[in-house]
Amino acid sequence: MSELTEKIYYADKNILKRIESEFELIDRKSWFILYQNKSDNSFWRLDEWDKYQEQFFVKLESTENWTEFEDRELRIELLKKHRGISDKKCTWVGCDKNALKEMAICEFHAYAEMGLRK
Repeated sequence: MSELTEKIYYADKNILKRIESEFELIDRKSWFILYQNKSDNSFWRLDEWDKYQEQFFVKLESTENWTEFEDRELRIELLKKHRGISDKKCTWVGCDKNALKEMAICEFHAYAEMGLRK
């Protein structure tokens, strides 16, 4: 299979299948699972499954404090990439960013204020 080139992915069926075949489980704690890629030895963190939350698969910079790795900006960028950007401005007071497609607010406000993850 092709190499994972992004730093973050939604943990859909395809990603979960790849994790099963291409990664080794290293550790599990604090609502996260640590994996190591068998081919390039990179480390990745998967959110524990929760029926009320979206699962993310995130490439880590190191395994030091791996449960504390801050991936909020990566999640917001993934939301933006997934939804797309419209030519309309975000309606949040004081915001000059463009809104997400088919929405009235930008990716930041959708994520931080409305709790949208996908």
